[in-house]
Amino acid sequence: MNSVKKSNQQNVDNMDLLTGRVATFDPAYDPSEERLSMPSQKLIKARGDEVLLAVTGAESAWNNTTSARSDAFNSLDPLVTRVINALRISDVSDKTIAQGEAIVREIRNRRVSVIVPPVNGTDGTENGQPPKVNKMHSGSFNTKIENFRRLIVLLSTIPAYKPKQADLTIESLNNKLAALNLVNAASKTAEAQAEAARVQRDTVLYAAKTGLVAIAMDSKLFVKSAYGARSPQYKSVSSILFTRHG
Repeated sequence: MNSVKKSNQQNVDNMDLLTGRVATFDPAYDPSEERLSMPSQKLIKARGDEVLLAVTGAESAWNNTTSARSDAFNSLDPLVTRVINALRISDVSDKTIAQGEAIVREIRNRRVSVIVPPVNGTDGTENGQPPKVNKMHSGSFNTKIENFRRLIVLLSTIPAYKPKQADLTIESLNNKLAALNLVNAASKTAEAQAEAARVQRDTVLYAAKTGLVAIAMDSKLFVKSAYGARSPQYKSVSSILFTRHG
């Protein structure tokens, strides 16, 4: 379980605990600063729940699109192997075959691996499965796409390249190229949205003064000031843990 994600959830959960405790105080908990009031505490707790849920959803979407991209690109190497074999048996020059082989080698340069974004549970924490190692950066997917496009352009200039297999035709290869572009773009968009969700989460939870943790810590400090460091009120909230992040 990722300790940062666990602390995010713990901070939100502990705000609820803090609000419940101060609601029982006599005399009543009544800070002069509005941001420390009980309504403000309840509001920031609700916002914390929202941003944690948003991160979970965005990272799940990123995981799905990344897996789809991996599947799509992993089928590319076998396809271009068949393409180059079809070219080799066509009535073309050795130089043309060598051009095609050079492009295919570039396409095969690195096997597609995939980073699996964290999969969060319903409580906003990460499950125990470690992510796969990413051996291929986003730019490498772009490079594969560009080299595949170059191969299609080369084949389009060769009248003798006329395979009977439907998935090896120029039209089918162009459809495959379009599909690769789509899944690559979808994964990059989902990654950007996941990052934006994390930024928003960190703003809600950790912004100076207005973030959930700052409000919680200052609320505890108010209790210490208003009721005394040895008061039962302060003792009831002093052990509630909030962790700063970033």
